[in-house]
Amino acid sequence: MSANWRPETLMELTSRGNVALTCRCGHRGILDGPKLTKYYFAHQWNGRMHMIGDHLKCSRCGARHPRIRLTGDNPTSDFGPRDDRGWNELRRRLRG
Repeated sequence: MSANWRPETLMELTSRGNVALTCRCGHRGILDGPKLTKYYFAHQWNGRMHMIGDHLKCSRCGARHPRIRLTGDNPTSDFGPRDDRGWNELRRRLRG
């Protein structure tokens, strides 16, 4: 990885690993990168790096816009559907 590499989208970031989120309150969590991208795609949210924080909320204090970084660590929290059936239900619900 280049020292000057700067991703512009969530997909570019998660193609290299998982996502580490750090809140202003100090709470830190790691999310599965590909699953986060799939979740954003299902909701049709803007995946630009400066827009990602609009939909992420700290589970401790509720603040938005955490610091977002690439990490190779394993995910610490689970979110979203757990299987293909869950993903299909999410898509069906969102498309109404």
